[in-house]
Amino acid sequence: MSSLDLQLYASFSSGLEKTDFREYYRIREYAEGGQYLIILSSPYVRRTIAIGRAIGRAAPGGSIVAFRGDLGAGKTTLARGVAQGLGIAEPIISPTYTIIAEYQGRLHLVHIDAYRLSDEDEFVQTGGEELLGSPGSLSLIEWSERIAGVLPNETQYITMVVKEGGNRIILIEGDWIENIDWQRFKIPYSIDLQLASTLSKRYQNDCPVD
Repeated sequence: MSSLDLQLYASFSSGLEKTDFREYYRIREYAEGGQYLIILSSPYVRRTIAIGRAIGRAAPGGSIVAFRGDLGAGKTTLARGVAQGLGIAEPIISPTYTIIAEYQGRLHLVHIDAYRLSDEDEFVQTGGEELLGSPGSLSLIEWSERIAGVLPNETQYITMVVKEGGNRIILIEGDWIENIDWQRFKIPYSIDLQLASTLSKRYQNDCPVD
């Protein structure tokens, strides 16, 4: 990693080994999934939706996927793609005020938006914790940073960062989600070490940086 420019692909190609981010994973205390980071580039809404569809088609029952990223990063767009992958035809709108929305497809989709929650206790009081990981379900959590303490170790993580020009960098972490065939989404993307380091450390202790 001496070069300032790295070509990042999915894990099947020349990517960054998770050991290169040992500080990040030491803080998190575990590293789910394979040896490499899976970092995808999504310059268009339709590609973000396509990535979501791949996740929806592959998700096993009882799964939890936590989205992390700033406002406008594309979390709800990705959720729409996941819903399409589950065969859900209803429009997906982030449940900012209702906190939880549910839809029926191949799996029962539990869409959670934790943005307006003050803390994890408030989430537990809504009954949301009881829905996480229920058999035959897929839980998607926007603003998961706010309820990080109640998420189980088997949670899959998707971190989204917006670059200049609107391109999204999508970091995918977790056992089954990393095993999806990402090859058709292979887009070479030049990224410098400073940005890669920022991306990996952005959610140390599951808290976004200022």
